[in-house]
Formats: sequence, C-alpha cells, structure tokens
Amino acid sequence: MALRDVKVLGRAISPFVNRVQIALNLKSINYEFLREKFGSFSELVLKSNPVHKKIPVMIHGGKPICESLIIVQYIDETWTDGPSILPSDPYDRAMARFWAAYADDKFWPTLRGFRNAEREEAKVVALEQVMEVIMLLEDAFAKCGKGKDFFGCDTIGYLDIAIGSFLGVMRAAEKMTDTKLIDKTKTPGLFSWAERFGSNAIVKDVFPETETLVEHAKMILARAKAHFKSMASSDIKVLGTVTCPYAHRVQIAFNLKSVDDYEFIEEKYESKSELLLKSNPYIDEAWTDGPSILPSNPYDRAMARFWAAYVDDKWWPVLFRLRNIEEEEAKAEAIEQVKEANMLLEDAFVKRGKGKDFFGGDSIGYIDIALGSFLGWLRAIEKMADIKLLDKTKTPGLFGWAERFGLNAAVKDVIPETEKFVEFIKMRTAKAKSQ
Repeated sequence: MALRDVKVLGRAISPFVNRVQIALNLKSINYEFLREKFGSFSELVLKSNPVHKKIPVMIHGGKPICESLIIVQYIDETWTDGPSILPSDPYDRAMARFWAAYADDKFWPTLRGFRNAEREEAKVVALEQVMEVIMLLEDAFAKCGKGKDFFGCDTIGYLDIAIGSFLGVMRAAEKMTDTKLIDKTKTPGLFSWAERFGSNAIVKDVFPETETLVEHAKMILARAKAHFKSMASSDIKVLGTVTCPYAHRVQIAFNLKSVDDYEFIEEKYESKSELLLKSNPYIDEAWTDGPSILPSNPYDRAMARFWAAYVDDKWWPVLFRLRNIEEEEAKAEAIEQVKEANMLLEDAFVKRGKGKDFFGGDSIGYIDIALGSFLGWLRAIEKMADIKLLDKTKTPGLFGWAERFGLNAAVKDVIPETEKFVEFIKMRTAKAKSQ
C-alpha cells in the first residue's frame, strides 16, 4: 500500500496515538506520520475531527477515522491479511472491549492523577487508587491471557494495545515518584507481560524514551502551575462574612486545591454589596490539578451530594435554632433533634468514610466540607448551652473526625475561634430582641 494512502496525525508522546502506530505495525502497514505541534492543532486535525478536535486521527484513502480504539478496530477490519487484533470468539471480543474501556475510564485517569499529585496526602490517595486498578488488571490478564504471553494470548491483541499504550506514561510516573507500580511480587503477570510487550518488535520503536516523557510531564505541570500563579489575586474573589459557614466551605475548597491567592471581601451582615448580588460562585471542575473534592465513583458522588443536602436541609436548621432558644422544654426538644440528626451522620460517616479519617476517605472531600463548615457554630452553641453534641461515647466516629478536620492545614486558619462565634451569636440575639 502506498505511503500516501494512510496518514496518522498526532504526537509521538501520546499513548492514544501510539495505539494506532502499534496496530498499523502489527498489520505491516506503511503510513505517513504527520506530527502535530504541542499546544495547538493543525487545520487538518480540526477539519478531520470537527467533533472532538483532538488526536489521533487516521486518514485512509482521504477518509478520516477518529478515536484511538475505533481506529484500532478499523485497522483490524480493513487489513484482514495480517494477524487479528480482536479475538475471534464473541465472548473474548466482548471482554477485550470491556477491559479496554476500563483502561480508558479508570486506569488512565488514576495513572495521570498519581503522576500529577504533589501534596503527600494527595499522593497517598492517588497511589491507593491506581494500585486498586492495577490489581484488577492483573486479574484480567490471568483470565484473558489464559496462561499465554499476552492479553491476546500468543500474540499482541486489542487489549494489549489498549493497556500497553500507557506503559510509557507509567514508567515516567514511576520515575517521577520513585515508586514501582508493577513488580514481580504483587503483579507477576503484568510485570512479565509489560517486559514482553515493551520489547516486541512492533512496539519498541513507537514509545519515546522514559526521560522524554518525564520532561514532557514536568513541562505540562509547570505550565499548569504558571497558569494558576499568573492569576492575580484580583482574578479570584470570595465574598462573605468571617463567621459564615458557607464562605468557609469556599475557602477550605480553595485551600485543598492550593489556590491561596484569592481576595477575601468581607460583607456586612446587615446588607449585601452590589458585587455579591450580581455574582455567583463555582471550584472542583475548575481546579482539577489538586485532590478531587467529589468522589470519582458515580454512586459515591451521588451519596456525597445526598448527605451534603441533608446537612443543609435538616441538620443545620435544627442546630441554628438551638443557638437562641431560652425556654427549657423547647431547648430539650431541639437538642434531641440535633442528636438524632447526629446519629444519622455518625452512620453516614461509617459508610462513606469506609474506616478512613474523613467522609472523603483518606482526604477531605465534599461531605467533609459541607458538614465541617458548621463546626465553628456547633462549638459555640455547645459552649453557650453547656452541652456536648458530639462526644466519644455516642458519636465516636464524628468526634474523631471533627478533631482531624479542624486541625487540617486546609481548615484550621479558616474557621474563627469559638469565642468569636459566641460573641457574634450574642450580638445578633441582642439586636433581634431590641427590634
């Protein structure tokens, strides 16, 4: 086949582009590699892939094909003379597609998150996440490979290409973090497979050197940091009052994301500024480099939103009402309501925290911020009413969590001292009585 009939548009450092190159090599198809510059795409890419506007793109006979795994399947179905990429058995083919999708949806995001993590806390969480995925892939290799050299059994196949394309990035991540993700002891199957795959004739000249990938990753991270640092403090403003738990949520979320160059504009309690009235907030989707605030699992994400809504709709109103109740019977009733809500949150902590330090697991997450932002008020109400709403006996999980949350670096300088809340509540109560 003439060289001009097949063109591959991409960058050599892209694992998704590498997939296409490996598949073409497997079928012994000559192709023209049109290298794209980093930071922008050529008119040809934008014209050939107007939907996603990204690489890789393969042009065959003037027709563009997009999305790496779709291209690999197209190559297998178009050039049938070479070795098959997808298994012939329908079940094996379904399993190959399942695990290839898993590699894209789970392995790649967790691997990239591990490579990019900077804070020690974030690194621990990211390592745990990527190792959980790798152990599942170890099991998948045993089942799909059936004791042979590759996921595709005797020869490199669809799943080898899908997962193997990330090996270069993985080696770079290992070097950058001084960690071994795949080793002989924990993942013997994947360890041997990776060695065979990487040294195979159709693969070894495709991947860039590990050092090249390390330098590229460092460049990407440096650009991201420079982008956020270039944002002057005037670019990010937080409008709120010092004692407002909702403003505390925003500040804690920014601290988690290491965004510390925002301007805090203190609002008056009695009135709202024009800027506040015309503004609206947002954070986890905008600053993706820091630790995730919402869980990655859809069910866990739904549960986090459920309990955050419960805190706002049920727990906070009864706690807020307790602050200035004077009649003893009404106060006793309110205390019971708060304690009842606390017991539900204690159970939620056990289920959502899964034995870890926070609702978000190893690190502060969405529910932690939602509930934890009210801890200053809770402490003040406890002091004013001379009661304990969280204690070691009845709510041991919440008690320990509250201590850890309050001492966390992202939190401790945000929530004011208890006495400040007490003074504020007394001032508001006195003002209400005088009116």
